[in-house]
This record gives sequence, C-alpha cells and structure tokens, in this order.
Amino acid sequence: MDQPLLMSREEAARSLGMSLSHFQRHVQAEMPCVRSGQLKLYRRRELGLWIDRETVQERGRQQRKAVSLEEAHERFIADCRAGVALNKRGRSYKANAIINLESSLKRLPSETRLASLDALSRGEIQRAVDDLRREGLSSSRITNIVNAVRSLYRWAIYREMAHENPASLIQLPACDCKERDRVAGPGEFTHLLGRLAPEDGLPFALAAYGMARSQEIRALNWPQVDLSRDVLLLADDVDVRKSEMARRLVPIAKPLRKRLHAEWARQGRPTDGRVCPPRKRSRSGMVSLDQLQKRVIAFWVQLGLNPIGLQDSRHTAATWLDHAGVTPKVASVFMGHKAPRRHCNPEAAPITLRRYTHVLDGELERARDQLDQFLAERERQE
Repeated sequence: MDQPLLMSREEAARSLGMSLSHFQRHVQAEMPCVRSGQLKLYRRRELGLWIDRETVQERGRQQRKAVSLEEAHERFIADCRAGVALNKRGRSYKANAIINLESSLKRLPSETRLASLDALSRGEIQRAVDDLRREGLSSSRITNIVNAVRSLYRWAIYREMAHENPASLIQLPACDCKERDRVAGPGEFTHLLGRLAPEDGLPFALAAYGMARSQEIRALNWPQVDLSRDVLLLADDVDVRKSEMARRLVPIAKPLRKRLHAEWARQGRPTDGRVCPPRKRSRSGMVSLDQLQKRVIAFWVQLGLNPIGLQDSRHTAATWLDHAGVTPKVASVFMGHKAPRRHCNPEAAPITLRRYTHVLDGELERARDQLDQFLAERERQE
C-alpha cells in the first residue's frame, strides 16, 4: 500500500484554497499532524476528510430556514427581556436600553427588516443609513439605530443565525448636537419657576437644585425623599441608573425643600408613589417629561422669557456648585458622574479623584449649606 502523501502547513492551506493565516486560525487545531522535528506535516487523506465534513455542515446550514431581520429582532428583544441576551460588557440589558433597542430596530426601512439576516450586506445597511439621512433624522438618532443593529448581530452571531456583522464598519454622520451653554442665575431660575404651576415646576427644580437626570426624576418615589434629614436618594432603581455612581444621596437645598413639601402636602402626604406622577394614565406609570418640557418652554417663550430645558437645568446645578465653592469631588458625587477616562478626556488627571479621594462625614451637610448660602446671596443680588 502506498504511503499517504504528507504536506507542509503552507501546502495544506493551498490545497484547501485558503490563506495560511485562515488555516492556522480555523483548521490547524482540529487537523491531525505528523511531526518531523520542528516541522508539522499533514496527510492528504485527513485533508480530504476535513473537506467532506465541512461540505456536510455547509449543506445543513443552507437547508436551515433563513431568518429575517424582523424575526431575529423579535427573538432578540424577547431574550433581552428575559435577561438572556447580554450587552458587550456581559450584562443584562436595562429596561430603558431594551425600549431604545426595540424602537431603533423598528425604524429600519421595511425592505431591510424583511431581508434575510445572514444575507444583508454592509452596502445595504449603509444605504439604509443614507435613506435615514435623507429623511432628516439627527446624527444621534441614526447612531442609535446602527448601534441597535450591531447589538442584534452580536447576539445573532453567538447563536449561529449570522456569520458576520455588516453594521460593524458603517460610516456614520458626525454629531450635529448643539453645545449646551444655557445657564440660569439663581434669581432668574426662581423667576422662571414662579411663572409655572407648582407641579410643572417641580421637575425643573429637581434637575437644578437636586442635580437629578430626567430618568431619575421620573422614577423618584416618596420613600426616597427624606424631608426630616433634607436628603434625596437618586437612581435607587437599577433600571434608571446610568452607571453605578448614579445611585447617590443628594442634599435638599432650601428652594427644593419648599417645593417638595408643598407637593407632598398637595398629594395628601403619601408614603409611597411617584414624586412627579403622570398627568394621565400611562403604561410606564411615569410622567412624560418630553411633553412637559415642550409645553413649559412654549409657555415661557409666549411670556417673553428665556427658556431653559431640563438638561440645561442640571448643567446649571453644576455651575452653581462650582461657584458655591463645593469641592470637585463632592460635586462629582452629587452629579452622579463617573471618573473621567484618559482616552476620552486627555486633560483629566492621571490619578482620578474617585480612586484617591473620599467624601468625609459631614461633607453632604456642608455642601448643602454652601449651596444654600450661594443661592440666597445671588438671589438678593439679582
């Protein structure tokens, strides 16, 4: 019997019609070899058996029913809600992230959603992005849509529903968001809130005096408001946390305390429930701050006042803390910020404040007093 023909690694890769690097990554580990000193040699018979196995597996993959992007979308969202699908950090998706993923995937053109998930090309995804640009969608909205597609494909690849991610190298438009530079003085802010109904002004007061993000305002419950100690517990609900640093105690400044106490009394001194309840029946059980903000801003414009948004109100809070002399570390804790990353902020100190400084006992009360004093002085001046 003739001895089987032996081939070097390079010859084996050529006989299989692939590059040497592909052979080393995907074939070499499962291919029996014969050693001749430092040299690895491969039998032609073993290469033929490998080809036969691959042919059978490929035929099985082709016979499998193709899954459309729309079907994959439904399965993906179901897995997200069940806590099975994981994000790129290996963690379950939060409720708000799932809502964003679902709405973003639904925004894709119908022809893209009906196409086979494994057959979509990068060019087709890019053309869908171009069409969204023609519709006038903002760059941030388009980026959210493409990121949702990337998340879907990452989930699908692990489950062998797709072999590659066509959204990984999509050209996205540059950020077209405007820099936020609206900062109100304490007196001006008091005047703006004074023209609103108390329940309309409270979310803005929480954003400015309480340093709360929009989702934190919507989720805030009365048990998280301690009027006896003048502190708020923000982002206690894990679904509204932007990061682990978001869950924090924040001092209640005097202007905010008055508004919170008045709202608590207006609601009948409840022991539970939303601090800012929805104005009408809501599936989420939360107030729609987008609608409230649009209505309030239109009202201020009608009165000839310079309006301010909820996010700008929170930025105003950061400015007030700085002018009141509150230390950067304490202000960072109150704002719920994470420590800066060097690659995102080259000017950040190499030794972060979060790691090497701590908020000492009594700093919360001291910062509250500093802020109260600053607000009172500036309101008198204005």
